[in-house]
Amino acid sequence: MSSNQESASKWLGKLTAETKRAYIYASLMTVVSAGCFVVFSWYLSAFAASWLTAGQVFPHKLLYAVAALGGRYVFAHFASLINYGAGNIIVSKIKKKLYPELLHNSQSDSVSSTLLVTRACDDLKPFFAFFVPYAVASVMVSMLLLVFCFWVDQWVGYILIVTFMVIPLQMIVIGVGAEALHKKHISLFMKYSAVFYNRLHTIAEIVNLDNFKPQHQFLSNKSNELNNATTNVMRVAILSSAVLELFVTIAIAAMAIYLGMSLLGIMNGPNYGKGYDFRDALFLLMLAPYYFFYLRKFVSAYHDRNRALAAAKILMPVLNNPNTTTPETNVDEALSSFEISQLSFAYPDSPVKVLHNIGLKLPNRGLVLVKGISGSGKSTLLKICAGSLKVNEGSVEINGYDNEQSVHWLKQNTSYMNQFPFIFDDTLHYNVFLHNQTEHKAEYPDFINKIIDKKEDGWNTGLTHNGKQLSGGEKQLVTMARMMMYPKPIAIMDEPTANLDAATVDVIIEQIMQLAQNRLVIVASHENKFDAMATTILNLNWGEQMNRQAEETDQVN
Repeated sequence: MSSNQESASKWLGKLTAETKRAYIYASLMTVVSAGCFVVFSWYLSAFAASWLTAGQVFPHKLLYAVAALGGRYVFAHFASLINYGAGNIIVSKIKKKLYPELLHNSQSDSVSSTLLVTRACDDLKPFFAFFVPYAVASVMVSMLLLVFCFWVDQWVGYILIVTFMVIPLQMIVIGVGAEALHKKHISLFMKYSAVFYNRLHTIAEIVNLDNFKPQHQFLSNKSNELNNATTNVMRVAILSSAVLELFVTIAIAAMAIYLGMSLLGIMNGPNYGKGYDFRDALFLLMLAPYYFFYLRKFVSAYHDRNRALAAAKILMPVLNNPNTTTPETNVDEALSSFEISQLSFAYPDSPVKVLHNIGLKLPNRGLVLVKGISGSGKSTLLKICAGSLKVNEGSVEINGYDNEQSVHWLKQNTSYMNQFPFIFDDTLHYNVFLHNQTEHKAEYPDFINKIIDKKEDGWNTGLTHNGKQLSGGEKQLVTMARMMMYPKPIAIMDEPTANLDAATVDVIIEQIMQLAQNRLVIVASHENKFDAMATTILNLNWGEQMNRQAEETDQVN
């Protein structure tokens, strides 16, 4: 096992320990559920044996069996609910830590950052909700059933314990290559999804430039590469399942042959020469499939473990970013000057410059509008202004500070609205106030009432999967409320009105103009309504500044 894998496993283990109490409760319920199944098997085998061998029917034994079977499903259901809830809690905490790190430290564009939050976290959830519980359950339930099997017949116990030891070993061997495949698949998915999104948004320019066929071929090649990576992952999953079923089939077949020969008095045993106890044989044969039930679940979830390890290796460098020396900067100093000079920028490992020789002096307050077609570098420029991206060519100066000091000041003094608003897995109240306390509701903006009135649970409406319960406009309004309730000297917004209805657009623009009265607001947008309201307008075309002297319609110092 590599050191990287060990550190990823340790990181996942620490996260699991944060909800150990929930896992303990769930494990106890799982054991009780398994005990109910043992009782069910005992009474049902006794009922069947007395009926088939002596022709006697004992209804009370059948009733006991049915009651025990019901208990088995009730306890298993509550155990699964607790485990799934624990997984949601852990992933929600990861998202809350990950989002601000991506906002301030990411070296990728906003699309890739959004995909990292959603895809990588979605790959972690099955690990905590399924793999960890099934790993614990497979051990505890198997040990419990082995006790009963050895108590009834030691040779059946030996057959089961050998199988229990062999299956995890072969899963570890398969998992060595599976983890690498999963990491490649996640990386390709995030990388090419961002590429597909960019081409989709620039389809009009591609057609106008008569570049459709080359782009179609380019996307086809990327799609085939992603499909191949997906196929390789599925092959490993199918292989692991096939190997598991092979061992399970051999083990149950060996048990059936042994018990059958014992019943016939052919094989030596405690009842040799006088036949085998039919009830005991039925009891053991009923326990065998359940013995492999959680082991099967565990092997299926092993696929989730590999996905989680791959996702962890991608997330850990972001979440565990080593502390760097903080430049001496007075972050409480008011904004007096903001100037960009001869700025050029290219993302790491890319020879293509996204921005070319940008120069701009920004006002202390007012609205700065950044315009340009999709792919022209607007989002990149906004992330530089937010201190998320560091520049190597040119300068970004705040109050006369150098680049490093200015980046530090910007990180502490900017609020950012992404073109893909991020919603925490929590209540609507938490997403607006960023805490779970219910007081001080009078301080929130009035437009939030439009969302509250539509939700049956009001402030307590649960939001999951990046706020799928909200429309695009509602997500933007929630993000706008955060910016207004926690104002900073600079507010930056990337396409705040994109794909919204006219009424929501008017609300967003009204709030932006209120913010711009007292602070600097930088907006990247295609919305024409901003043109007449902007203090400064910067036009970009494929990273080039079209108007070297920015339009300053009403600069306020």
